[in-house]
Amino acid sequence: AQLLAAVAALRITEHTGRRPAMIVAALVLMGATVMFALAASVGVLVAARALQGAAAGVVWTAGIAAISDVYPRDQLGYRIGLAEVAGGGVGLLGPILGGALIQAAGTRTAFLAAVALPAIMLVPVMMVPETRKAGTPLPPPLLKAMGRLVRQPKARAGAAALATLAAALAFIEPLLPLDLTDRLHLLPLSVGLVFAAVLVSYFGTVPLAGRWSDRHGRRQPILLGGVLLGVSLPMIGFGPVYWVAGWLLVVGFGMALIGAPAGPLVTEAVDDAGMVGAYGLSAGVLTIIFAAGYAVGPLAAAAGSALAPFWVLCIFAGALAALVSWWGWMQLRGQPAQPAEEAVSA
Repeated sequence: AQLLAAVAALRITEHTGRRPAMIVAALVLMGATVMFALAASVGVLVAARALQGAAAGVVWTAGIAAISDVYPRDQLGYRIGLAEVAGGGVGLLGPILGGALIQAAGTRTAFLAAVALPAIMLVPVMMVPETRKAGTPLPPPLLKAMGRLVRQPKARAGAAALATLAAALAFIEPLLPLDLTDRLHLLPLSVGLVFAAVLVSYFGTVPLAGRWSDRHGRRQPILLGGVLLGVSLPMIGFGPVYWVAGWLLVVGFGMALIGAPAGPLVTEAVDDAGMVGAYGLSAGVLTIIFAAGYAVGPLAAAAGSALAPFWVLCIFAGALAALVSWWGWMQLRGQPAQPAEEAVSA
């Protein structure tokens, strides 16, 4: 649902603006949360989850587009990184607070209380102005616009970087907890704490990685991030718990470095392709790539686990991450080392 909604959102945000899309997404998320509270069958839960995913696809597309509207090129890595920290950091608190509330008051009460979150989101969305600049021409039809975009080296490099990040996260999320349980006999709380290492290091590093790419170019972080993933991913399939947790910190650093330049690169590619201001297109492409990675990654990981042990898959994942990041790095040969500073547009 998130993937399909992102495809629609990249056009909707150009025709109606960023603000209406975020308002609709908040309302849909409120409805989905109420459905979770009142659900009495699996079918209703599936529908609620689909609506939740659709709202996420729309709000991320509109939100990243709004950031791209407001900030110049040489700030996009840092600003988009901050947005990821805000979304991901709050997401880390969700299971903790939700679990405590469910235990104290019950599932239905917990979900009804959670309706307040998208309701609160409506307040700033209703207060801020539309960020899409009046008079900005609409992009060409979707297939033609995508054809222009894919011919841009920055777009190819950004897509490769984000795909590597999504694939790495989608690979370790389903399989690492199983390995920690089966091989090291960790209890669920210990598994969660170990797994948190990759998320803490990622969210703690991504704004800094974005700032580095803003000041010194997008190319170096992609290469270094790929090298770190190529080295660290194979290591998490071996050793005791402290070894795994330590290397997961490196995995998080690698994901931050390789992912931070992705959003700015695709945004810059939209400008370079002659579609200045069509940042709903670039934001939609980013959401689509990440959502596709999350849709395909767990299925590929599950299929791989039926054919080979976890440590073999880790070696393969590290090699693939290094290879794809090197390809993305090569796409940026001859590009300016530092993003051009532009005037703030809104």
